[in-house]
Amino acid sequence: MKKIKRLTSSEREQVKNKFGGRCAYSGTILKDDWQVDHVIPITRNWWDGTVEFPDNHNLDNMFPAQKIINHYKHGLSLEEFRTWYLGGLHERLKKLPKKTKNPKAIRRKKYLLEIADLFGITEDKPFSGVFYFERVENPDMFGKGEQGY
Repeated sequence: MKKIKRLTSSEREQVKNKFGGRCAYSGTILKDDWQVDHVIPITRNWWDGTVEFPDNHNLDNMFPAQKIINHYKHGLSLEEFRTWYLGGLHERLKKLPKKTKNPKAIRRKKYLLEIADLFGITEDKPFSGVFYFERVENPDMFGKGEQGY
């Protein structure tokens, strides 16, 4: 395990501008509390500040992300995030309680609904399977440019 250096203001700005101030995953305009995500995780040890994969701490492996999306993705690979967490989110939304007074259930519901909203996911509309950065890098992927979304 090795310690890594914090990003400079200039480096953070470079990451933020990779997708024109938009979240690399959802394509939404970044909120003030946006975070830098390591696309390929670095696996942090929060107790001593070390990381398991320090070579993954480089600007090429960093994307701008909404704070809540970065939190939700956690240390997952892109495919795990795409298939497990987002791919089944519409099904999990169906199981959320319609009415509850339980504070923990209320927070969980609010959290999942916010994630779903950022990706345009509803109980009846699953995740498209494509992240914003993939559409921008491959604008003709679906026969239409970014404006088609």
